Amino acid sequence: MPHTVHVSAVIHAPLEKVWPCFRDFNGLADWHPGIAQSRLEADGRHDAVGSVRYLTLKPGGFVREQLLMLDDPGTALRYSIIETSLPMRDYTAGVSLHRITETGPDANAQTLVQWWADFRVEGAELADVARAVGQGVFAAGLAALDEKLRAV
Repeated sequence: MPHTVHVSAVIHAPLEKVWPCFRDFNGLADWHPGIAQSRLEADGRHDAVGSVRYLTLKPGGFVREQLLMLDDPGTALRYSIIETSLPMRDYTAGVSLHRITETGPDANAQTLVQWWADFRVEGAELADVARAVGQGVFAAGLAALDEKLRAV
């Protein structure tokens, strides 16, 4: 039975600055602290459904992910893990971005990011893997992206 992890965060930057960071399927290493390197395989493109990226993880391990859906008008994407050194199987994940409109007269533009994944776990404790995905991947990545975009 698959398990779902869902994390949401407010990024203190306008949607127009946040979306390109996710839309670039090969750009995760530019802002995510857990990614040492990202490269596209074969004839992959950073914005083409079907493209496969190979992520080298810190402190070790790898993930091969395929872009399943890229929805520019809806500012959403979906991807799956097709191979990994981690104890996850049948992993499908998605990201959706939403403009926050009620920020007050003096507030800067903000974006709500929702990041989720459905997966099964083999050879490890589900709670440990779920915590690693939720906190170590999603929350850590969103915090780093928020920090990066605040500095711009």
